[in-house]
Amino acid sequence: MDIVNSLQSGASDGTVASLIEAYKTDPDSPFHKKRYATRRFYLTLCRRLEADMGDKRLADIKARELLHWNEAITEAGHIPMAHALIGMLRTLVNFGATLLDSPECERLSGMLSKMRFPMGKSRSERLTAQQAAAIRERARAVFRPSIALAQAFQFECMLRQKDVIGEWVPEAEKGWSDIHHDGFKWMRGLRWEEINQDFVLTHVTSKRQKEITVDLKLAPMIMGKLHYALGSNAIGGLQRDKFPAAGPVIFFEGDQLPWDANEFRRQWRKIADACGIPKSVKNMDSRAGAISEATDAGADLEHVRQAATHSDIGMTQKYSRGTTEKVAGVMKLRIEHRNKAVS
Repeated sequence: MDIVNSLQSGASDGTVASLIEAYKTDPDSPFHKKRYATRRFYLTLCRRLEADMGDKRLADIKARELLHWNEAITEAGHIPMAHALIGMLRTLVNFGATLLDSPECERLSGMLSKMRFPMGKSRSERLTAQQAAAIRERARAVFRPSIALAQAFQFECMLRQKDVIGEWVPEAEKGWSDIHHDGFKWMRGLRWEEINQDFVLTHVTSKRQKEITVDLKLAPMIMGKLHYALGSNAIGGLQRDKFPAAGPVIFFEGDQLPWDANEFRRQWRKIADACGIPKSVKNMDSRAGAISEATDAGADLEHVRQAATHSDIGMTQKYSRGTTEKVAGVMKLRIEHRNKAVS
């Protein structure tokens, strides 16, 4: 009996390993629609699941066993991994319940929907404007102007790292690219043709495919770096035709190719360390820093949501850090209002 038939019939030999194999190989599996980076992460989680319970029959898995398994990983200090593994297991059994019509996957899907597992704490770190400025200056000093410009775009435009430096994916992945190297192609980063003659950037974000338009003339960090690139310290007078008409905006100074994400993060960390920025603060916190700066400044939360291209305002609130200070500010405003009423 093949893997799919075994799972569909609810046969006793249907295992976690066979479900994983079906999820990876079934032509209609949603796995194939995921992007390259997501598929790699899923495969990492599947390998861990297979190592932990690959030979476990689906029919034998009970709620208590999953709770104990999750607790063991959590107690070892790996709460985010424990939560990710449960998420992967949910994905697998939902796939089995729907596309494979597996009775045991249907049972497990219903069981998992009623269970709750610990989640890791949300990140509270953010990169401040002062830290972003320090990184830009240090990057320029160590002859990494591309990192300085990338940091400026990330902070000013509330962009994710991938939307600024792009990503390298295998040639076989879907999507057009004009930049190829060693079996990979570059996609999704900022391109000069996305910046018009008035220095207005229009970019489609990588995560949600949402179009964002930003007037770069209102972004002093970016305009300052563009001035510096031309060897000019003048406040005005930048002309768009002085810059490339097309191609990636951010590229590694060494080979003139877009950055590899891991190397970019490594070099950024070296610069951040030299600036005295805590190791807990990462490049990914640039976006949270930008959103927090906006909310600290009193910007309308709905407007910030649109600027950050969030689907719902709850996500914007999650990215807005410095909750303690904000609560204190609200309390002070209430007292001031109360005192005015009394007087």
